[in-house]
Amino acid sequence: MLKPRRQLGFTLLELMIGIAIIALVLGLGIPTLQQWMQDSQNRRAAESIANGLQMARSEAVGRNALVRFDLTNANGVADWKVTCVNDMPSCPTATPIRTYVSSGNARVGVSKIVVPAAPAPDPFAAAIAYTTELPAGVTFNGLGRVPTTNAGADITRIDVTADQGGKRFVVTVSNTGQVRMCDPSVKLSVTPQGCR
Repeated sequence: MLKPRRQLGFTLLELMIGIAIIALVLGLGIPTLQQWMQDSQNRRAAESIANGLQMARSEAVGRNALVRFDLTNANGVADWKVTCVNDMPSCPTATPIRTYVSSGNARVGVSKIVVPAAPAPDPFAAAIAYTTELPAGVTFNGLGRVPTTNAGADITRIDVTADQGGKRFVVTVSNTGQVRMCDPSVKLSVTPQGCR
């Protein structure tokens, strides 16, 4: 007598339950993934700006000349360039030393007000709206400092945010030329990545 073989596979009910579980997991995970991607774009833009500022400062010291970092997009896109201020054979003003075109949707806003040294009130609590005071830039001299004659005309703070939200990052430039990127949602006393 023949033995009946057991059927292998899934029933329709098991298949429907499996699809429902996968849809639920994807539905819960996609917003988190989108948030993570936006945070990454904001961080990448802030790091790019901080690196561009450091490059401008290094070029100024290396060439012993005035070198300028400019955010070039009036719509707040994180595009920038580094150029010489005065035309010299070693540093022509017509040719940028370096340019950067942003590929993400991070947006920037800047302030030219010197960040106060006193800890209160927190100057980073409120975000700068993107496109504020753009285009704008900062000049470094041969000592890597921001010339005192440029106070109030050069960038001191850049906020990187996005239309879709995401984490906000702040890049500051002191009059001594120090460039710092920080997270305003974290206290400096808790972690070195904090702003205040």
